[in-house]
Amino acid sequence: MTPHHTKRKGKRYCYYTSMDVIRGQPRAELRGPQRLPAAMVEEAVIAEVRRMLRTPEVVARTARALKKERADLDENTVVATLAQFDDMWAALIPAEQARVVQLLVARVTVGEDGIDIDLRHDGLGALASLLTPKTEDAA
Repeated sequence: MTPHHTKRKGKRYCYYTSMDVIRGQPRAELRGPQRLPAAMVEEAVIAEVRRMLRTPEVVARTARALKKERADLDENTVVATLAQFDDMWAALIPAEQARVVQLLVARVTVGEDGIDIDLRHDGLGALASLLTPKTEDAA
């Protein structure tokens, strides 16, 4: 699906359109949703990202990835950092939120069965690294 928008009576409506519709496939061959409201899709993506950031598997994978880059971080710090995602998200402007989503989400696939979201696991490490301040070495 591809993002689109329409303006009617001065109001902007955002939605996602199926690539099959854009390519002009005959209606009889179209499967799954053709257009979805952008807010619905984006809320589902963020809800799934939040859910996944709380799973022990993702936290452990993120901690292992960060351990290679930053020896000063332990798993408890990573868990605490990922738990701050909701607070961080609320503080971001929309352009920064879009950057975080691009960092975390590899692909969103909408089909007849629902939405599949593929995370970028290297993006999780980068996000946790950004959220965790580096500790100063005592001299």
